[in-house]
Amino acid sequence: ALGPGQPVPAREHFLLERQLGPSGHSEVWLARHVKTREPRVFKFSPDGERLALLKREATLYRVLLEGLGERDDLARVLDWNFEAPPFFLECEYGGLDLKTWAETDNRLAALRREQRLALFLTIADAVAAAHSVGVLHKDLRPANVLIGARGPSAESWQARVTDFGSGRLLDPERLEALGITRLGMTVNQSAISDGSA
Repeated sequence: ALGPGQPVPAREHFLLERQLGPSGHSEVWLARHVKTREPRVFKFSPDGERLALLKREATLYRVLLEGLGERDDLARVLDWNFEAPPFFLECEYGGLDLKTWAETDNRLAALRREQRLALFLTIADAVAAAHSVGVLHKDLRPANVLIGARGPSAESWQARVTDFGSGRLLDPERLEALGITRLGMTVNQSAISDGSA
């Protein structure tokens, strides 16, 4: 069982701080480095039941990274453990989910109209970029958009799209062309023609 104050298994220099919003796919925790206090997000599949979704997210992130390079509007997957339980993805901390951020101190309403439009255009640009390399998110909602401060100033905000665990790849052969292993992907899961898109 995972709990606050416990070290992250196989990443003992990070301590679990709190469980983040409910997820149908995995158990999601915020953790901090014991010395630097750097935040990280760990998505666990303790019993392996949701392992395929974690593998799919890692695979699709690799497609995004290979096709687009590192982008500030897509939350980064940094590492993973698919060898032994508890299985997990290690991700950058991108901020609060959109709903929580918007409601905290009435942040969204406090922005000028132009700032709100710019923020939401960032989200649209991230989704369009993913589509340009054949990745469909398929679960875009406020919980899967993170908002964090851009740089040291809390007056400028960065939106990041996260959680591609339910995503699909339009062209499964792209994995082979990029030399990426099909972790968590099958032809039925990744092809849009299976009717699940």
